[in-house]
Amino acid sequence: MKAPLRLRLDFVAPVNTAPRTGTALCVAGLVAAIALGVSFDGALTERNRLDAQLNVLTRPAGATTPTATRSAEENAAIERELSVPWSQLLSELALASRDTASTVALLEVQPDPVKHVVQITAEARDLPAALAYLERLQLSKVLRYPMLESHERKKDDPEHPVRIKLAAEWRS
Repeated sequence: MKAPLRLRLDFVAPVNTAPRTGTALCVAGLVAAIALGVSFDGALTERNRLDAQLNVLTRPAGATTPTATRSAEENAAIERELSVPWSQLLSELALASRDTASTVALLEVQPDPVKHVVQITAEARDLPAALAYLERLQLSKVLRYPMLESHERKKDDPEHPVRIKLAAEWRS
């Protein structure tokens, strides 16, 4: 039988004594990793630039982005709101109130710019005054087809006024 080889264990010897070759390989690996990262970043930047150019070239002339479409819709809504002829409309309502001897108080004006319709809520002392106000609005050059939608006598008020709701189209 052969004699077993002697195994020498030295627990006191320094552990961090790496040969110079190992250190050189570690430094070379680190430099290669950094070079690869820089190269990848450059390639990614170039890819993004080429994608952007491709999108510009392949998009049809009339195509818009969702953001541009939403912005156009918002602009159209604002334009419709601004197209309401407020000064003419309010001056006509004030003139109608003055012509009916101020027996009608205007409470609310709600325009619908899409339909070119205005909803008017007012209170009159009595029903004949309310109907006179409606007849005066029918003579208006700004409003078309003013019509009485509803009327109601306010019983909780001691003077019992009549609340009327009118609808009319406006002319642009």
